[in-house]
Formats: sequence, structure tokens, C-alpha cells
Amino acid sequence: MPKYRLYKNTNVKSAGYNKYYASRKSEKLIETDEIIKRLAARYTTFAPGEVYGMVMTLTEIIKELAFQGHGVKLNDLGIFWVSLKSKGVTDPTKFNAKTDIASRWRCRPTGDVLAKTINVTRSGGVNIEWTEDDDYTSPARTNQEP
Repeated sequence: MPKYRLYKNTNVKSAGYNKYYASRKSEKLIETDEIIKRLAARYTTFAPGEVYGMVMTLTEIIKELAFQGHGVKLNDLGIFWVSLKSKGVTDPTKFNAKTDIASRWRCRPTGDVLAKTINVTRSGGVNIEWTEDDDYTSPARTNQEP
């Protein structure tokens, strides 16, 4: 179950100054090797090395297609693509793609993931149960500042 921590906004220039907000507590990062082990253990007769090769090939193909400008959709997971953030220039003849564009890797949920991501209110919140992290001093459980 994902956990959150409350923090107080101390930025006096912010409209949310002195308000408390939830922040996702990062858990352990699950890397490719762990995913491969789990995948090999389920529904397959392939060895972990064979699954690893397939997953790495899939990753390469997704990146290759996205870097060519395509969107790549994996059903019930997401659409992957690259987008850009551009600096503004006053003289269009001075625009330089190498220095004035920053590339961004993007993913948008689709299918089953999208259905679980957008709740009934369409607020964009993930429709899962969050619990507060017990491993810190919560301002909600004490009278102390975080």
C-alpha cells in the first residue's frame, strides 16, 4: 500500500503558504532484474535469461520508435512518447534546436491503468488506498511542526 507524509508549505510567496500537503513516500525502487524474476515465475516456461532478453528487446523497440517521433502504446499500461520543452526566441532565424529544445520522456496511462487512475470525480487522483507513513513525526498526530 503506498504511503504519504504531510509537509507544511513554508514558501511565503505561495498561495498555499502555511497549508499542509501530502507527499508520496518513495518506497524501494523495483528494478528490471526483480521484474524479470517475477515475470519468469508466472505463466511462463522461459528461463529468467530469456525473459530478460525479451524485456530488454521490448524496451529498445519502444525507445527506438519513440525517438523516431511515434507514440508507442502498450495496452492496459500506457502510451510512451517523447515531447519537448522549447525556449522562446525573439528572432526565429536564431532558433537552434540543439540548444533551444529540451527533450522529455512521457507516458500516459491507457486501458485498465487509465480506468484506475481517473476516479469518479475525474480529478486525476489515483483510485487506491493511501496510508500515512509511520516512520516520521506526523503533524497530524502531534502538535509539533514537521
